[in-house]
Amino acid sequence: MSSIGLIIVEKRELKELPQNWVPIPLGPRPLVQNLVEKSLSQNEHLALEMSIEGEEESADPRTISVSGVWGVEEMLVIKSICSQLGARFYDAESGEFLDLNTI
Repeated sequence: MSSIGLIIVEKRELKELPQNWVPIPLGPRPLVQNLVEKSLSQNEHLALEMSIEGEEESADPRTISVSGVWGVEEMLVIKSICSQLGARFYDAESGEFLDLNTI
């Protein structure tokens, strides 16, 4: 079964996202695009898709939507991207941030 989540920057130690929450940029668009493309191309066998927020929404992307199966290998890719962007992973199904340090 496929799951959905978001890679976002959130520095506060929130467990859940407040209703009035507004995302901040992950970084310059070329950096984010290159990181996602590289991560996915090196791991083509994984059940993972990523979609970067469009330029019409924000010049520099604030979110990366992730869908797939949260297996160990998939979570390692998500963890790597989050680490490189100083971001966190929000699991939309559980409504909570996942602790990627346990992976």
